[in-house]
Amino acid sequence: MTLLEQTYRQLRGAGLVHCAEAFSRDYLGKNDNWYAYQKHTARDFSLSAAIQCLRSIRAQQHSSALSKAQRAVLQRAAEQLTTHLNTHYCVADVS
Repeated sequence: MTLLEQTYRQLRGAGLVHCAEAFSRDYLGKNDNWYAYQKHTARDFSLSAAIQCLRSIRAQQHSSALSKAQRAVLQRAAEQLTTHLNTHYCVADVS
């Protein structure tokens, strides 16, 4: 399973996103079918999608409407994305 799929499942499991189309649009900044195509072709995050997803997650972490469990999922996903960006693209941090 790719990190892209893991991230989607984590966010969906925590109730932070309701469907793959919303994940593509709201977290990745892509068209509604982007995640489905990536999954179908067994591809992982692109550089731009990983950066946008990390930015979206970091922005959402500041919401007061989140539960403790949801905050933990967002933190874990952010850490995984940061590691992925560093390992695969030599990106040290995203602002």
